[in-house]
Amino acid sequence: MIGAVQNDDLTPVAQLDMTGPLVAALAACLLLAAALIACVVLLSRPPRARRERTRGAHSMSTGKAAWHARIDEVTSRHAAGDIDREEAFLALAAIARDFASEATGRDLSTHTLADLRGERRDPSSRRGLDLLRMTIEALYPPEFADESVNAHARQADVAEAAGWVSNLVERWGR
Repeated sequence: MIGAVQNDDLTPVAQLDMTGPLVAALAACLLLAAALIACVVLLSRPPRARRERTRGAHSMSTGKAAWHARIDEVTSRHAAGDIDREEAFLALAAIARDFASEATGRDLSTHTLADLRGERRDPSSRRGLDLLRMTIEALYPPEFADESVNAHARQADVAEAAGWVSNLVERWGR
């Protein structure tokens, strides 16, 4: 027979010892799995909020005087008749929101009362955000409510509202 192999010529091969390579492969797989788990944990964390430093005439580094100057400007313009009562309340609310935006590093310029109630609070901003919410809540009736129906809207004047915003500036972060 050509090409036929006889059984007598075959000798059994010794058993292969695969223990060492298999243990090394298992260790490598476990190490890779641990590295992947660490990557998943680190990459799934929310990014840290980066506080951008605002620079300019109204940055916190210039102190509270710049904010009080803005508040005084609104009361002066109202007293001079340049703006009416509703415009003054609107301007004071904008100043309060601008101040809080700068203090927190988050844009609060368009936040409603509901937005302010739901705003994320950390220990450093909790009290200030509560003060902002109360200030805006106090400014809403004179700004939007019908004076003939709402007594609070009828009684509040621009000077009193300016005091509320000044109080917010002074008490923030204490």
